[in-house]
Amino acid sequence: MALIRKFIALLAVIPSILVLTQTVSADCSSYELYSVNSISSFNGWLLIGVGKDSYACEMIAGEWTPVLVGIPDEYYLLTDGNKTILLGGTGIGQGIFVGFMNETFYVLIVTSTHAPYRNVTITIEGRPHNFTLIKNVTVKTLYLFNGTCLENASTCRIVSYPNGTKTNTCKGFIWNASAFKPPRGFLTGAPVRIENGTIHFTLRKHYTLTLPEWVNTSNLNLEAFAAEHGVVLINMGVIHVPVGVSIDGVPLLFTVENGTVRSLSVLGLEKLACAETSVNTTKSTGGNLTANSTDTPLTPPIITTPSQPTASNDKKNICGPAFIILATTTGLLLKRHRN
Repeated sequence: MALIRKFIALLAVIPSILVLTQTVSADCSSYELYSVNSISSFNGWLLIGVGKDSYACEMIAGEWTPVLVGIPDEYYLLTDGNKTILLGGTGIGQGIFVGFMNETFYVLIVTSTHAPYRNVTITIEGRPHNFTLIKNVTVKTLYLFNGTCLENASTCRIVSYPNGTKTNTCKGFIWNASAFKPPRGFLTGAPVRIENGTIHFTLRKHYTLTLPEWVNTSNLNLEAFAAEHGVVLINMGVIHVPVGVSIDGVPLLFTVENGTVRSLSVLGLEKLACAETSVNTTKSTGGNLTANSTDTPLTPPIITTPSQPTASNDKKNICGPAFIILATTTGLLLKRHRN
């Protein structure tokens, strides 16, 4: 009888626990915070650095609490008041470095991936065992901005093989990003006053504009800037959005059109890329990244060296780190087979 009473009491408590859990969970949801970190201007264009912090819910002391995840991501936007280009960022699977060199604006994008290199079969006591060797592929692309579009100044594809050998295929020079000078300063725009669904500011002339109905004014802290093809309104506040919203859906940038305000769509870098032109190609193995050119480089090119200088360049051989991995794996397989 005592067991029955305890069971009935437990059944009465379970709904309360479920309700409490749902209530606590409902108070926390993952979100992201966007904010403008830098604004600079050159040749009628605005270069805007944007930071993003991501928060996820974790159970702390019995309560769901938003916790910062990883390190902040950073993006760069380039706009002339008509089009806005996402140059890249640390949060989209790429490393991006932007800056000036000899008064020219450069963008260096570095992408690293892993790819299957070769399947290897080892026969142990009559039983075949298959392994896939992996190669590391790094692509470095350097763009220079000529005032109209981004020219592909150079591209290097660096492949690292399991035996320690590296091969470099380069078109043009790849500059070291440490030579870049950061964007100049942090511009301050004209203050914008928001009142009853309209905005008011003075930038060469006075503007009174209507805001779209979908814009949440509580998230707006606008400043106005002049660009080559129009006025750019930049949201200087901290913008709170749910996880999964792309940067194109974040209310960051606006422009003026027909007496009203509209958001600026964010386009990919390829929309600003110049038409491709032929450049010379140089191949090397485990040496300096150089190009077939008589031009004197402004800064030394990036230098790479093989991780195993004495390793054979014959990629059919298994040596270096790959040999150690295979030897260790073979030993484990033999031990398992004997057991």
